[in-house]
Amino acid sequence: MESINITLPDELSDALNSYIRDREVSLPANAIVETALKEFLTQRGYLPPQRQSLHLTPAPKGSGFQDTSVNHDKILAEQASQKLPSNTP
Repeated sequence: MESINITLPDELSDALNSYIRDREVSLPANAIVETALKEFLTQRGYLPPQRQSLHLTPAPKGSGFQDTSVNHDKILAEQASQKLPSNTP
């Protein structure tokens, strides 16, 4: 890995520091700059597109059904046939 020292204009440096302060989880400036540079070079065709992985977060409370992946049509039809509450107060 090559190390490159860069000097940022005050406007960019201030914006980067503000971004870091506003994050819930603090990231080092070099990680942010590396990510931004990868995105920039990918958009211009100098790097291959990065494959994005899909992270699914399970619902805190499930539907209660154990076989939804197999009987999804039946369960959806049952749920749709139940009377839905009105949206009006």
